[in-house]
Amino acid sequence: MARADGLPIASIGPQDDGYPTFVRPASGFIIYIEASPGISGLRVGTATFAFNANDPNVLPDLQIIVSRPLGDGSAAVCDEGPSPLPIGGVPATVPPAFGGSQAVSDAINDFGCRFDARTSGQQACTVDGFFSYAFTDSRSTTQFCTSPGVGSELAFPPGDTIVTARVRDVVGQPGMSKSIAIRVLE
Repeated sequence: MARADGLPIASIGPQDDGYPTFVRPASGFIIYIEASPGISGLRVGTATFAFNANDPNVLPDLQIIVSRPLGDGSAAVCDEGPSPLPIGGVPATVPPAFGGSQAVSDAINDFGCRFDARTSGQQACTVDGFFSYAFTDSRSTTQFCTSPGVGSELAFPPGDTIVTARVRDVVGQPGMSKSIAIRVLE
């Protein structure tokens, strides 16, 4: 998590569910995911959108799901506007799984299309203490950032929403998933 100006935000620590928890307003911040090569040593894949309405096995390299609907929860895929489509939200994925159905593939692609991949620290959406663009972890080779940020179309509902992400390498092997909770106070 980062503020709208790119400065990373610290979690308030793990809560009852065990996930690092970030307290934020409903919108006006950046979600970023950083990745580095895994055990295989292969480069991190950078596709944020790979969609086929008739094949749930077509998925992007960035895979991110949420436990509660964002914005209006629209089931339309990548409805980020402008006309003729209004900007819509992202549906929840319940149960939280990364595959198995067209609805899950649609939700993964719907959220993923709102992210950009950045492959150098100079392109990062996060900044260091001197407000210079940089990845937050020196081991990272790729950063995925909400583009331009979390606005009203992706507004988080009051309470805790679990955000779970994983990233594949260039041959499609997924890494381990990681989860955080984003808490919006009423």
